Amino acid sequence: MRTILSVTGLSKSFGATAALTDVGFTLAAGERLALLGENGAGKSTLIKLIAGVHRPDAGEMTLDGAPHRPSSPGDALAGGVSVVYQEPSFFPRMSVLENLFVGREPRDRLGQVDWRGMRGRGAELFRRLDVPVELLNRRMDALSLAEQQLALIARAVDVDAKVLILDEPTSILTDAEARRLFRVVRRLSDAGVGILYITHRFEELEHVADRFIVLKDGRLAGDLPASAADHDRILEMMSGRPVNATISRTAADPGPVVLEAEGITVPGALSGVGLTVREGEVVGLYGLVGAGRTELALTVFGMLRPSAGSMRVRGEPYAPKSPRDAMARGIAYLPEDRKTQGVFPGMDTMSNLTAVRLPALLGRLGVIRRAQERELAATWVRSLRIKAPTLGFPVTGLSGGHQQKVLFARQLVTDPAILILDEPTRGIDVATKTDIQQRLVEVAREGTAVLVISSDLPELLAVSDRVYVMRDGRMAAELHGDELTEDGVLRATMGVSR
Repeated sequence: MRTILSVTGLSKSFGATAALTDVGFTLAAGERLALLGENGAGKSTLIKLIAGVHRPDAGEMTLDGAPHRPSSPGDALAGGVSVVYQEPSFFPRMSVLENLFVGREPRDRLGQVDWRGMRGRGAELFRRLDVPVELLNRRMDALSLAEQQLALIARAVDVDAKVLILDEPTSILTDAEARRLFRVVRRLSDAGVGILYITHRFEELEHVADRFIVLKDGRLAGDLPASAADHDRILEMMSGRPVNATISRTAADPGPVVLEAEGITVPGALSGVGLTVREGEVVGLYGLVGAGRTELALTVFGMLRPSAGSMRVRGEPYAPKSPRDAMARGIAYLPEDRKTQGVFPGMDTMSNLTAVRLPALLGRLGVIRRAQERELAATWVRSLRIKAPTLGFPVTGLSGGHQQKVLFARQLVTDPAILILDEPTRGIDVATKTDIQQRLVEVAREGTAVLVISSDLPELLAVSDRVYVMRDGRMAAELHGDELTEDGVLRATMGVSR
C-alpha cells in the first residue's frame, strides 16, 4: 500500500519537559491506525505537530511523498491533513451551516456567498453521514455536545483530506452515533483516506483500526496489528507495568440522607424527578443523551430553577438561586465539559486548583497568602498524582486527563458534603480513569454523598452502590443489589421489561 504519511525521529520539548522523543511511524492510504497511550504520553503533541499547531524540534514528516512542514493549521489543512479534536472548537453564535463552510464558502459569479449551493452541499453531506439535515439551520451553541461533534466530523469529512485525525471522537457520542461514525470511518478508508484515530476505548479497536501504536512518556512503546490487541498487553505497554484496573472498595455503610429531591420539574427537561443520596455512598445516574441527567445536576447546583418540586439538604429545605447558594450549602459540581465550563485557560495549575478556596486564603489586607496556597495545591497534586512540571505550569499545557484531575481536586479542596460529578472520566486513559474512580469511592467512604453521571456503564457499575436510570426527563428506575447489572440498567434505559 502507498504510504500517505511518514513520521521519522519526531521530537518536541516544552521548556525542560520532553513531550515527544524520537517517534516514528507510517500511515498508508486507506489504513486505519489507532493511537493509544496514557494521558501525558504525548498523543496530543504528536497530532498537533502533524496538524501544524506546533513545530517539531527534530525529525521529519512526509505527506504523500512530499515533505510535510506545516507552519500553521491552515497550512496543514491545505496540504490534506484534517483534524477533529476531542474538545470541540467552533464559532458558537454561527449556524451549523456557516461553521461547516467557514473560510471556504462557495461563491457565485459576483463573488457573493452562494447560500443555495452551500445549503444543498451541506444537506447532501449530512444525508451521506446520516446526520439530521435540520441541524444545519441551528446555532452551534444550541446543539448538544454529541451533535456538535457530529457537525465537526462532517466538516472534516467535507475537506478533501488525505489524512483524517480523529481525537477521541466517540467520547461524547451515544452507541448509535458511535456506530454511525464507525461506518463513516470505514467508508473514508475505503476511499483511500488515511485515518489516525486516538482512543482510550479498547473495545473500539476492532471497528476503527487495522493497526495500533502505543506511546509511553513521549516514546513509541509498541506498533502492532489490531489482531494483537490484547487488553492486558496494551495496558502494560501504556503504563510500563502490569495494570490492575479493578476498583478496590468496601461495602457501603450509608448514613443519613444528605440530598433529597421530589417531583422536580424543569419545563422541556425534567418531569417529576426524585432521588436520594446518603452520606457515604456513591449513587450513579445513567441514561441516554437527552434523558435529563445533566439538567438534574444543574438544578441541584442552582443553575436551573425548577417550576415544581422540592429539595432538601440534610433535612432542611433547599432552593438555591445560584451556584453560590449551592456551594454555601456544601455542594460541589464537576461539569461535563472541562474546556468551556471547567478550566480557567489563562491561569496556571495552582490557581485553577485553588480558585474556589481564595476567600479562605486571603490575609487581613486582602492579599493571597501564597505560601499557604502553594502548600494546599502541592498536597492535592501529590494526592491525585497530577502530572505537572511545576505548580506554575499553564493548566492548558497539561494533558486532558490531568486537567480533569485538577478540576477534581478543585472540588475536593472544599470538603463538600455532596459531590456531583458529570462524566468525570470522559476522554481519559485507563490508568488515570482508575485513579479518579478509586478516589471518588474513597471520598464517599469518608462520608461524602457522591452523585456520579456517566455514559460509561461498566464504570458506573464499578463505583456505584445504587443507580438511578433516567429516560425522557423522568426517573425510569432505581437499581441496587442483585438488580445492579448491565442488563438491568440497559433494560430500564430502553423501557424493556424482563
